[in-house]
Amino acid sequence: MPLNLYRRHRAACEAHHPAESRSGEFEERKKTWKRCACFIFVSGTLAGQFRRKYTGKTEWAEAKAVVTEWERAGNWTGVAPAPAPQPKIDTAPGRITIEQAIQSFTAEFGANAAINTQKKYRLLLGKVRTFSEKRGFLLIDQWKPIDVRDFRASWTVSPQTAAKNMSTIKTFFEFCLSNEWVTRNPARLVKNPRTRDGAERRNEQKLPFTDHELKLMYEVCETRYGKKDIVWSRDTHHKPAIGEPAQYIRKWSGSDLSDWISLAVYTGLRISDVSTFNADRLQPSGEVLVRTTKAGTHVYTWIPEWLQERIRGRAVKFGPQIFGTHTTKDLNVITDLWRRKLKKMWELCGEWSVTPTPHRFRHTFARILLQRGVSVRDVADLLGNSEEMVRRHYAAWIPERQERLTSILKDAFIGKPKPRAEPS
Repeated sequence: MPLNLYRRHRAACEAHHPAESRSGEFEERKKTWKRCACFIFVSGTLAGQFRRKYTGKTEWAEAKAVVTEWERAGNWTGVAPAPAPQPKIDTAPGRITIEQAIQSFTAEFGANAAINTQKKYRLLLGKVRTFSEKRGFLLIDQWKPIDVRDFRASWTVSPQTAAKNMSTIKTFFEFCLSNEWVTRNPARLVKNPRTRDGAERRNEQKLPFTDHELKLMYEVCETRYGKKDIVWSRDTHHKPAIGEPAQYIRKWSGSDLSDWISLAVYTGLRISDVSTFNADRLQPSGEVLVRTTKAGTHVYTWIPEWLQERIRGRAVKFGPQIFGTHTTKDLNVITDLWRRKLKKMWELCGEWSVTPTPHRFRHTFARILLQRGVSVRDVADLLGNSEEMVRRHYAAWIPERQERLTSILKDAFIGKPKPRAEPS
């Protein structure tokens, strides 16, 4: 917190200001202010100590120079403390500094990663660098499990974000282990805390929309979304804008939003892929390219004729980018546009038992396929996930799983005792 300078007036103030009254530099710049030679004081906190101190100066520039010396020293004496002796670090060949490890990791994994992933690496590894400096660490092998735990405890993020960050930290130290810079991965021994609230939150985020909820969203898009006239204006310095209200190039309607929802539900694409969907991905046969595998082969999903026609119609009206072109290349900016529109539509739908999110459209795609008897392997191929992940996340909607469990329960309770008395 910066120190505060003020002038404290004496009883014998030549400008006749009230005794013990105070004035600041900004106040004394007024033309009507009567100048005096009363001394300037300072108040604030340095090195954890709050004080009000006499500067011995009557001019603001001179008082500021004195205060600057105190702030530079970090204490009220103006004398900088002697630097703490640095521990001797064994820099024998083979031992790698933390900075070298971070640069190598970023060069290998960050170059081909998505923009958001690169940003996540940069911010999180920056925190690793700062935490290491505070601990006095120079070499990567100085990190121990207790340091990883303390590092995690310093984060002010949600448990879910902390778990994702820990995944990146484990990957970073695993990279160091594979290069033989450390003898073991210190983050591997640190487990993420499991709480009931966290588990319930994770399960809620994986819940798909029901058919009833989809029908409700379509009805709101058709009857309520965008039906109220809104006049947009821009305020400058809390003053109303003068002239015509600011107009947007294109006003997206409920019909546009229902097309967005349909494409998300029938393809299982993520919000960024739907928002930047190019009509070239739609084949003449009605198949849509959803992804390309690491082997270079394409994976397609089929969409109904009515949705094909709507996509082709949008391409004629808006161009290949059926949900609009963007000058920015930042996917966060593009997706936030549709997040806001979806949020407004969900508010018009009323109360939700489970918080709606854009990713739940992708879960809805998986739910519809599994309920129709599509194999887990095929669903995994379309989503780009492993079969194990699909079974773990969508087990409740796999028919053969429920049939198998029902059969097991029937066989287990055959011939078991039961009461003879009829219920009254």
